[in-house]
Amino acid sequence: MVPSDYHKVYQKNAVATSNQGKLILMMYDGAIKFTRMALEAMDRGDLSGKGINISKTQDIINELSLALNMDKGGEISVRLESLYRYTINQLTLANVKADRTALETVLKILVPLREAWDQIFSNPTATQAPDLPTVPEDAYQPPAPPQKRFNARC
Repeated sequence: MVPSDYHKVYQKNAVATSNQGKLILMMYDGAIKFTRMALEAMDRGDLSGKGINISKTQDIINELSLALNMDKGGEISVRLESLYRYTINQLTLANVKADRTALETVLKILVPLREAWDQIFSNPTATQAPDLPTVPEDAYQPPAPPQKRFNARC
């Protein structure tokens, strides 16, 4: 095995043996890292690097969103889902328009969320949930689904 393979095996084992809290923190760490890497690529004019790192961040945010338990999570799950949708929107904007401000906005959301999760997992007996960032008032809201369904005729 070459040395780089040892690192990959170590990372795979670290993920496989981690508890749920550690996995969530690892996902946030990855999303923050890839967002920062996208900013660095943008500064260098590396469009490919920017796109790859934004895509990796989007994948992580999508996984975090899919992991939400809307039945048990209540208002916190609803708020997190809203933040994740807004974050995906900002990442798409950053990728399409090379918008640095959009990536900085993503970091302003992800870093406090990571800190909140760390606080939750480091003090599991806390009775009050930490404050979560909120979606700005002018945030993109997807259109409402159609009220009627039409059956196709063949």
